[in-house]
Amino acid sequence: MTQVFPTAAPEQARAMLTVLDQRHPGRREALRGNALAELGTWAEIQIRLVPETGGGDRCSVAGSYNDETVPPTVYVGQARSLRRRGFTALHELGHHLQQTDADLGGRLFAWSDSEALEEEACDAFAARVLIPESHLPDSLQHVGPTAADVAALFHNSQASREACCVRASEFFVSSGVVVLLDAQGRVVFAARHGMIPPARGSDQAATPLIRAALKSRGSAQTDRTYILFRDGHRSEDLYGQAEWLDKDYLVAVLGIDQVAWRRFTAPRPASGTSRFLSRWTCETCDEDFAVSETCEQCREPRCPQGHCGCTTARAAADPVCTRCYLKKSTAQFPQGSTVCRDCLD
Repeated sequence: MTQVFPTAAPEQARAMLTVLDQRHPGRREALRGNALAELGTWAEIQIRLVPETGGGDRCSVAGSYNDETVPPTVYVGQARSLRRRGFTALHELGHHLQQTDADLGGRLFAWSDSEALEEEACDAFAARVLIPESHLPDSLQHVGPTAADVAALFHNSQASREACCVRASEFFVSSGVVVLLDAQGRVVFAARHGMIPPARGSDQAATPLIRAALKSRGSAQTDRTYILFRDGHRSEDLYGQAEWLDKDYLVAVLGIDQVAWRRFTAPRPASGTSRFLSRWTCETCDEDFAVSETCEQCREPRCPQGHCGCTTARAAADPVCTRCYLKKSTAQFPQGSTVCRDCLD
């Protein structure tokens, strides 16, 4: 089953910001203003601009991190957009922080797909540096994202389109995805919250929402749209809004239910859109169950044993002993030690 990280990735990003502030106090503002220039002054890493490529299957940006050089090297693709270069540089800085801090690295070990969590945490970290809490509108934080919210973040900040998508996606009340598309309706980037996103490069021009936006060259909204996957299948029915950021890029906000622009979104059990009685596998006890309730805090289904996304997030926060490599509670470690008491005895 594909793992999703609606709470773990933002929590990891917050921990990464703490490490950043400890190592480089007061430098967030400089990173927000010009990440490449600021990182170029740091002794612990080196910056190299390289021709932009499509990147790997995992990485969401045109860049890479190499920890085998001295000091480690952050490679940034020479994108035309300075905003995109900044987002890429901060994303790769996220890899550096997670791979050079024992506590951050230990948090990743709780997940079978730790590489995917690391990637999503890098995106969330970069977006939080570029768009801090003080720059977010109250409506976005309280009722979730609209396409207009993403456009406003882009036009009112120096953050990249990708960073705006990531930041907005954190505030879905239910599951959703914010998708950046080119003028032909192909996916450039997608930031998910609890659901499988469309693949980069996939053609969404034939879906109801994107077809309407491409035809009108203006905003579009529909109560029934979907995502097309590369294997030919389509997602369940989704609520959707789309808005043009400029003449070249379109943003779409897609949600299963409880979307910000609708006061009421009726469940659609016949289409499989509603989570009620749908099947879910608990990540804590691995029990397969029919969804009957969700956690008010994390919005994830709660299994019969009471586990939800909060349980998984708390488990992810427990440290891993650097000697026996077992996850232990914080109380099992002496203060300041990365070796558990059992291994010290």
